[in-house]
Formats: sequence, structure tokens, C-alpha cells
Amino acid sequence: MAKTLKPTRNDKCTGCEMCVFESQRQLKKIGLEESLIRVFRGKNENTNTVTFDIEIDPRSSVLDTEKIATVCPREVLEVVEQ
Repeated sequence: MAKTLKPTRNDKCTGCEMCVFESQRQLKKIGLEESLIRVFRGKNENTNTVTFDIEIDPRSSVLDTEKIATVCPREVLEVVEQ
């Protein structure tokens, strides 16, 4: 079974993008082009707070998902088997 990343606690995300940096490091790529993980910033109009949405490409299973999940300081990502 393939292990994939899933954002389970988006409400705890601070937008630090450490997960993005780690995935790009594993791919040996500089910059955000062709990134398998993207963090999008949004705004909650009701509470005037900043929210973050994490999108993970299904191809991320080729990466060391455990390492990416542990690099997150707020434990937003979880490794799940599919």
C-alpha cells in the first residue's frame, strides 16, 4: 500500500511552508515550480482571521512522507495508507 500525506488539521496551519521546502528538497528542485505541496492563504470574512489551505498532489507518494509530516511544527499533516 502506498503512503500519502493528508492535511488533517488545517486550522492549526500557520503557513510556514516547511512541508513545501522539505518536499522540494527531496525532489532536488529550487523554487515553487512543479511543487507537489502548495499552501494557499485565505481570509475568513466572519472572524477577520487568516486561514491556510494545503493542497497535496497525489504524486507525493514518491517522497519520504514520514519526513515531511515530522518537519511540520504544528503537526498539520498525517501519513495515511491507501
